[in-house]
Amino acid sequence: MFEITVEDVKPSRKKLHIEVPFEKVKKKKDELIERLRKTVNIRGFRKGKVPKDVIVKTYKKDIEEDVQRELMTEAYEFAVSEHKIEAVMDPVFTGVVFEEDKPFSFDILVDVKPVIELKEYKGIEVEKREIEVKDEDIEKTLKQLQEAFATLEDIDGEAKEGDVAVLEVKTFSKETNYPIKDFAGDNLYVELGKKQMIEEIEKEVYGMKAGETKKVEASFDKDYPLRSLKGKDVIFEISLKSLKGKKLPEIDDELAKKINNKFNSLEDLKNDIKERLKENKEKEEIDRQKEEILNKLLEEYDFDLPESLVNQETNQLMGEYVQNMYYMGADINSDEFKPQNLRKRFEGEAKKRVKTTFLLLAIAEKENLDVSSEEITNAIAQEAHSKNTTFEELYKEYKEKNILPIIQMDILGDKALDVLHKNAKFVEAKKEDKQEEPEKEGE
Repeated sequence: MFEITVEDVKPSRKKLHIEVPFEKVKKKKDELIERLRKTVNIRGFRKGKVPKDVIVKTYKKDIEEDVQRELMTEAYEFAVSEHKIEAVMDPVFTGVVFEEDKPFSFDILVDVKPVIELKEYKGIEVEKREIEVKDEDIEKTLKQLQEAFATLEDIDGEAKEGDVAVLEVKTFSKETNYPIKDFAGDNLYVELGKKQMIEEIEKEVYGMKAGETKKVEASFDKDYPLRSLKGKDVIFEISLKSLKGKKLPEIDDELAKKINNKFNSLEDLKNDIKERLKENKEKEEIDRQKEEILNKLLEEYDFDLPESLVNQETNQLMGEYVQNMYYMGADINSDEFKPQNLRKRFEGEAKKRVKTTFLLLAIAEKENLDVSSEEITNAIAQEAHSKNTTFEELYKEYKEKNILPIIQMDILGDKALDVLHKNAKFVEAKKEDKQEEPEKEGE
């Protein structure tokens, strides 16, 4: 059927040398010609009665391309099945030789799943750290709730730290006096001292009174992170529309009832805070333990990673970083965002992720773990909720982009990590001896 030679380029990549006999090429070509005869319309001939030589002359290039494409697909599917090749990415076809009245030959490069000889993975030693909710943790949360339920009241006088300034900011090019609309805003609520506005503006607000406007010149060098101001000399027109003071509620029973009508007292609120903080700390500790387990597991293995998967993961990390920084106002044309610099920065993390995936999937296979359709559905439903979209829309998107298998692998990986954690050997964390700081001279 096909003459196939498999060459191991490296542990994670194979090269398939394929030769298709001329007889099979001719048969495929005849099939395509016959298909065309039944469907095409050519002036002067009835549909289905067009002579073969006319079809070949009219559609020669299309026929040859279709013959190659169909035979390459058939050959690849036959080769991976016949030689039990576990491909992890789409194949790359090279060295195509297609000549008249001769066998058709080509090569296929395919990255494959690495062979992993699992060692003992149960009983990995991991530290177990004590969970403690301190009084200061509860007090800090109470302060945050107090801030969240604060009200704003108009105040007189000069703006000072802690006040909330309601600003209108306009920005102009110093050279042309033309507005820079990318850095302007109205009714901007800025709590002074919290670094919610760029320093060049916030420091000028101090001492202003409601109703006042001032113009301030500022210069920004070419390395300034906000692209709308990068390398520009500008004039800020700052108007303090109003000045507000924060009125904090008392931390008492009334605040507790306002936060949750099920609370009867401040003590109820404190107990709830303590319980929630404990749950969060326990989750954080479990996540830390799993990370420690993973790092120890990774140290035990050294195997070749599929280059295409590492490149794909690196590109994804790079793309997410660039997108996030762009929306934060960073200048993505700077040296930091050059592809070679980004690749150097993220390739290590990408390799770690790919290696982790293969190890966890190998463990999942040995443990006979599987993923139900219900688990995949629940995972998509949760993500749809977080993205404020419908399950149907997200499921359709993931199906079209072939993301469903990735979700399945993620769930399998999580299950395998749960097995590792459940079977880990927990040891109490060593308490570091507190060393007294040496006394400074003169004390």
